[in-house]
Amino acid sequence: MDILKKYAIFAQEYTKHERSQPRLAMRILRRKRQLLEYIRFLEHRAYSFCHFTTRGNRMLEKLSPRLDTANLRMAVYTCIVGHYDSLIEPRIAEPGIDYYVFTDIDIPAGSVWKKIDITQFDEYHEFSPTQLNRRIKMLPFCYLPDYDYSVYVDGNIEIEGAVTPVVAEMGDCPFGTHYHRTRDCIYVEKVRVNYLRKADKETVDKQTAAYREAGFPRHYGLYENSILIRSHRDESVRHLMEAWWEEYMRYPTRDQLTLPYLIWKTGYDRSRIHIIGKNIDRNPNFKRTHSHKTAKPS
Repeated sequence: MDILKKYAIFAQEYTKHERSQPRLAMRILRRKRQLLEYIRFLEHRAYSFCHFTTRGNRMLEKLSPRLDTANLRMAVYTCIVGHYDSLIEPRIAEPGIDYYVFTDIDIPAGSVWKKIDITQFDEYHEFSPTQLNRRIKMLPFCYLPDYDYSVYVDGNIEIEGAVTPVVAEMGDCPFGTHYHRTRDCIYVEKVRVNYLRKADKETVDKQTAAYREAGFPRHYGLYENSILIRSHRDESVRHLMEAWWEEYMRYPTRDQLTLPYLIWKTGYDRSRIHIIGKNIDRNPNFKRTHSHKTAKPS
């Protein structure tokens, strides 16, 4: 029997027995849910085999010289709100670089990280923990205005090497990030996000439908935003980051669904995005130590 027909039969049987035979109805409901999960799995697998590709993540030739970092003020920062991650000490802390953690938790004495208490911000009471994390992540120039460059790392990333050479490789690019290691398209990423329930499905579907209607193309590129490098003095990056934050608040799902669309919509020159690498898990300077503790919409 076709699995969709079988699911429809179980749905009808559940409705039929829901009140008259509650125990039987519960057994039917469990089977119905199992079938639904299997249908979702089959849809995801079929889509994955057809569409998972990284061809759209094009590596452009770098012609600019290395960035001279000698006189730059640089900060490395992370953000942990509400025990979402445990604070990870850098293996290498470079002199001349400041390390900040934006957090509402206590940090160990002697930590390399300098705590910035986010409870002092009006935003702490205005936004959810996820939203506040994304705001600090996307708008470093608002929170670290005295620096020329910043390097953002997710709370589950351990710094394994010196960051100065990583910034120097930026050349004249004011924005740096990694490509996604397995996908190059937000429409494909949407399927994965929905399958893993990383965000509200209705909002994700509404968001990607709006982007498709606006003409946003498939396989335009996909970024993994666990590590971000930004120049605080470049107006184009500032405008892009502000647009990213505004769009994220419009569709509070996953930030990687929003960024490629904003790059396309604003006409941001992709040759001015420095690709730190094509696989963040193979970058010797950074190590993803664990998955985040709990799922949250982002």
